[in-house]
Amino acid sequence: EALGSSDALSGLMIGAAPWFALTSSVAYSYWTNYNYKQPILFAGTLQFVGNLMYANAYGYRSVELCLIGRAITGLGAPRIINRRYVADATPFSLRTAASAAFAMATALGAALGPGMAILLNRMDEFEFRLPLLKEQYFNGMTAPGYFMALSWFVYTLCIIFFFGEPTRSGLEELRQREGSGGPTAAETDSKKTSLLSEVELAAVSQDSNNKGAGLDAKESMRDDDVERQDSSPDDFDDDGSATKDDASHVDAPPTGKGRGHQYCGCIKNMTRPVIICMSLIFMKRIALESIVGSTSIVTKNRYGWNIENVGTLHLVNGIIVIPVSVFSGYLSTLYEDRLMSVWFLAITLLGMAFLFDPTDLWNREDGAMFNEGAPLATGPARYIAGSLIAFSGIEACESYVASLMSKVVPSALAQGTFNSGLLATLVGTGGRAVGDIFITLMGLISIRNLLNLLIIPGASLVGFSILLILWNYELLAV
Repeated sequence: EALGSSDALSGLMIGAAPWFALTSSVAYSYWTNYNYKQPILFAGTLQFVGNLMYANAYGYRSVELCLIGRAITGLGAPRIINRRYVADATPFSLRTAASAAFAMATALGAALGPGMAILLNRMDEFEFRLPLLKEQYFNGMTAPGYFMALSWFVYTLCIIFFFGEPTRSGLEELRQREGSGGPTAAETDSKKTSLLSEVELAAVSQDSNNKGAGLDAKESMRDDDVERQDSSPDDFDDDGSATKDDASHVDAPPTGKGRGHQYCGCIKNMTRPVIICMSLIFMKRIALESIVGSTSIVTKNRYGWNIENVGTLHLVNGIIVIPVSVFSGYLSTLYEDRLMSVWFLAITLLGMAFLFDPTDLWNREDGAMFNEGAPLATGPARYIAGSLIAFSGIEACESYVASLMSKVVPSALAQGTFNSGLLATLVGTGGRAVGDIFITLMGLISIRNLLNLLIIPGASLVGFSILLILWNYELLAV
């Protein structure tokens, strides 16, 4: 409203960052094939510029400047770099614990952000000038932008002086596990063949298209078939082509084949467990955004909350997630990722049930903030409890799903540009962006009933995620 816009557009303003993060994630993934330091520095620079533009939008009274700042912030999102770093540099035995530590660090930032927003909002408003810019306003709305711009500037300086390139031990371990004739390799082969059975018709169609080849080509194909029958099934890739025993050949990055070849290789090596994990990440992100992304608009129009109230809730959410992440890291040493994913998704579903307001189904008076006094109405206390439970559950589940995906991917998807980290980031960021657009659309339909319009679809996605894991429980064994 301070920029002359509607509250319903807050979802679009929030969603500008993840949408542009989708476009930059491919570039960062390609860049991390060679090193980590340079893309991290580039991302830090974009974050500094984007946050500075976001803070300046108030002084110019420009929604466009705010959206551009959010877009540049999205282009500087380093999530793909972080995901790939964890997958490449962490051994299997510590993968889930490392993912939980990553989630804990994310939660710490989520806690400090609202906490700082509360402190900055209590400061007296003042004006100052920056070179080449008009007069600046420091208040509760612009202060977070200035604070984050300064933070990213300091972060970038620290990377310049203290960051060192890691040893990609996790990737090497994945190759060794697939190369060994142990149970892990057998499980991987069974999962690949289970996906190949779904594309047999495409294979038959491809064979029919090859009937126009010459007799020499046919004889060559028959000879190849004889050789393949004499070979072990473990000597072949997903597409039936013989693999090489030379490790240097397998480990060599694809050169001279172009990005199109890498993209086709990504599709070819997409197994059923990988698709399941990607679907879980996508649906989980939409559900998370329906809880967190809508907090400010729901609580303002439903309970009359201000910036401090919203910031306090996010602060408490972030603080609670820290011990939950530590506990989930401990549980990862005792239980399988697939089991804990189901349990924490069930906890998330319980929290979202707390948020559901059945009284809004029959009372749709636009004048009332909420049905205060009704026995089943979702008041502030119940909203806080449901938000804490759902947010903690879905954040803890993220570490298990991310770890699970990094374990079930073939080694061909763990390297190159179109790797598992990029796929997880694309579907996760895409889910967040879709969730933000969904918030905007539901807000345009009804601000009064926005809570139920978001919670019911979000809870349905969480419930479907639980069923998806249970239906494919054996495929997700690692």
